[in-house]
Amino acid sequence: MDSGPDFYAKGIHFRLTFGFFAVWALLLLQSAFSETAAMAAVSIALHELGHIAAMKALKIRIRGLTFYSGGIKLKSDPLSLRSTLSEISVLAAGPLVNLLLGAAGCLAGNRIFTGINISLMLFNLLPLSALDGGRIMRAAAERLCPMKDVSSAFRTMDILLGITAAVFFFASGSVSFTLPLTMGVIILESLGER
Repeated sequence: MDSGPDFYAKGIHFRLTFGFFAVWALLLLQSAFSETAAMAAVSIALHELGHIAAMKALKIRIRGLTFYSGGIKLKSDPLSLRSTLSEISVLAAGPLVNLLLGAAGCLAGNRIFTGINISLMLFNLLPLSALDGGRIMRAAAERLCPMKDVSSAFRTMDILLGITAAVFFFASGSVSFTLPLTMGVIILESLGER
């Protein structure tokens, strides 16, 4: 993963990647900051806080935060993720927060807030290695097949899903260019970190 500035605070290693800045720059270039963008930023922050809250509840120590094109990656002590179930619980906590926020937005009659959170939940559950869905699938695959290296299978899946999504988005013409570009950066960063 391309690294940019990094620093330590309270024993936690913070790293910012080029991809993080690139995605936010593309989003800001495409549209001016708006109320919708503010709702999206708050929803993303609450998604990440869901992961952190799950780690705290399971007494998993946070060692690092990496800000990359797909959001934030939390790093913990390898021994502190005691089981596949706890790992999956931490990974699922972010999308669960978005589901709950989407339900709250629906009850409040705010269609935009609901749409943002349901979209964030579904996007994060895509089976890409860099996203929660792919990491959940990888944790389950490693638990079911502990003797096999699943890295190449997930790398292939990332490439195929990325190409399929890009073709779909460009062919439909209904989505801005930033989403396929963001997915491309996420895939490239995930391939580069192996």
